[in-house]
Amino acid sequence: MAASEQQRKFLKFLQQKEKSKKTFSAADVEKATGWKAATFKTYYAKGQLSDFVSEKGKGKYIASGVTGLDTAQFEKKLSQSKNRRALGHNCKSALAKALLHKSMDNMMLAIELYNRPSLVNKLDGFVMLFCTAWEQLLKAKLIEDDGEKSIFVERKKRKETISLRECLDKCFDKNSSVKRNIEKITEIRDQAVHLLVPELQGVMSRIFQSGVFNYSKFFEEFSQTPFMTTSFTGMMSLVGDFKLPPIPILSSYYGESAKDILSLAEGLQEEINKSDDMEFAIPLDVRFSITRDTEDGPVIILQKAEEGMEGLQKAFVIEKAKDPEKSHPYLTKEAIDEINQRLVKNYKQERLDKHLVSTKKDSGNKYFSIYDFQLIVKKLKFKNSTNNQYHYESKKPCIHRYSEKAIQKIIDQIMNKQDYLINLRNSRK
Repeated sequence: MAASEQQRKFLKFLQQKEKSKKTFSAADVEKATGWKAATFKTYYAKGQLSDFVSEKGKGKYIASGVTGLDTAQFEKKLSQSKNRRALGHNCKSALAKALLHKSMDNMMLAIELYNRPSLVNKLDGFVMLFCTAWEQLLKAKLIEDDGEKSIFVERKKRKETISLRECLDKCFDKNSSVKRNIEKITEIRDQAVHLLVPELQGVMSRIFQSGVFNYSKFFEEFSQTPFMTTSFTGMMSLVGDFKLPPIPILSSYYGESAKDILSLAEGLQEEINKSDDMEFAIPLDVRFSITRDTEDGPVIILQKAEEGMEGLQKAFVIEKAKDPEKSHPYLTKEAIDEINQRLVKNYKQERLDKHLVSTKKDSGNKYFSIYDFQLIVKKLKFKNSTNNQYHYESKKPCIHRYSEKAIQKIIDQIMNKQDYLINLRNSRK
């Protein structure tokens, strides 16, 4: 029997099942189409039938989205699905699949709305769509993880779905920066959407941008499908002017609400500065680093921000040159002495004896030696670049200096794992 004939029978079968709203099994499909045993399960497992078929319990399936299709349209979709995985191909629940599609549409709409130049005040619209998109995405994940009952709750003798905040509590750890970003935008949606005036766009865009990056990453991890194709040149434009107008100008625009608007902006700015977390809000500082010397001079590596969250996290920050004696105050011997003093001051000798290796001849106590220091510096690659946040090398004469961060880093490495120095020495041998 020709493949096209089998496809026609399959379409007719699915249309009947969708119309009657009845479930079916793989055996039912094979009987109706003439397919070989396990053919349907193979197609389904590969995601080729995800546009039309969803799982409804163990070994049971339901049909959807085929009633209005003719044979040519159906064959075309099947043919296309061989070369791509449809959105929701890994979702067993039809409801989860539908929520995933709705979520993607709403986040796309939020971004398109934000980037539309003809709209002056687009913040409130973005906030509404952003929160809706996240709620739908998280509910799709909860359904797949725990079943459809996990998103429903009985309230006042009426069945409702749980709120976005309840979804966040179920899907993220309490200290998650991604969760905090969504909670902040949700809080603005619920309590201060009337204050989202165009003058707030500078500070708000930093939180929004992180929120979109977080969504894109979470969406792809869950759906195994990219949220955006590589043809997108950018998801959201960051605003250049981040200064708020003076209060008299705001007052002339918004009257008594000017103080509330300014208070909201200042509160957000303070929270962003304290957080200094890419997943909460995009930082504005930019660094560059001279990574190594070559025959032609120093090599400077810059990371492009358009490479997404990972690219931004690797970006360097331009800072005013510092005096190495202030930024890296410890010479090698001074660094070792400082580490030993802090270890004795902050830890009992019993614990130090378990973490340290070298022994003093006079007292028999364990201590941190120059050999240990050299091993750790090499292990942590402090000297891989001439100058960095841990190590500074001056030439003519060649002097190695170490920073406060280096001291603390070494102490943390020693004391966080009991066998750290022993394993380091064994690996050296």
